[in-house]
Amino acid sequence: MSGINPIDLLPPSLKNHQFGGPGDIGSPEHRSLWLCGIEYGESENENGTDDEIENYTVALQWRNWTYNRNAFKLIASIEGQKVEDALSYAEQKKIFESSTAGYFQTNLFPVECRTLGTWTEDAKIRTGFPDKRAYADYIRSICFENMHKQLQAKKPRLFLGIGITHVGDFSQVVFGEQVELERHDFEIGGHKKTVFLRQGEIPFAVVSHLSSPSGLNSNEALETAGHLIRNMMRK
Repeated sequence: MSGINPIDLLPPSLKNHQFGGPGDIGSPEHRSLWLCGIEYGESENENGTDDEIENYTVALQWRNWTYNRNAFKLIASIEGQKVEDALSYAEQKKIFESSTAGYFQTNLFPVECRTLGTWTEDAKIRTGFPDKRAYADYIRSICFENMHKQLQAKKPRLFLGIGITHVGDFSQVVFGEQVELERHDFEIGGHKKTVFLRQGEIPFAVVSHLSSPSGLNSNEALETAGHLIRNMMRK
């Protein structure tokens, strides 16, 4: 056993981890907007028909997940639409539902966890890592470089990271290193919100979480963040 590389013992889903998820990953010829979270949540039973679940329909997403509802609102604002029209816009564009519509939903880390602090016995068994820190360090040290190459090859028209506590991770996978970012702070109802931006070949934005009490949890906050990102992309 001493001659075996520990990496060879990992499940393929970790060893070969790259960006994946529903929607349209795009290409340099047909660039897609990437919405990238931190990790997949452990979903409750989905309220929808078999067809809705199989096709990850906009109606299913809107009905079941605050994260997706607010993602639609943020994207609508970025695209110059009213946040109040987010559902109809998402249905028109088939956001994350269609493999050709120009919207891609993904995450940095592949293992589903109830919260960012969660690391269950099942996760230990599935990955071979005794704790979440070791698992995350592995993804950063082994997978981020390949994820960076994949992203550079696909050339998204916007990389939109969700969760400012991981702005360094988002920067690493997009740029291959830590870079200087523009920081924009604004207040909604006395609560501070933050957006990080960087212009370039792949426009980059990181916003507060979409479903936490301290995140972008109101139409006004989502609209404001969307306008900041839209203005950055138009410069």
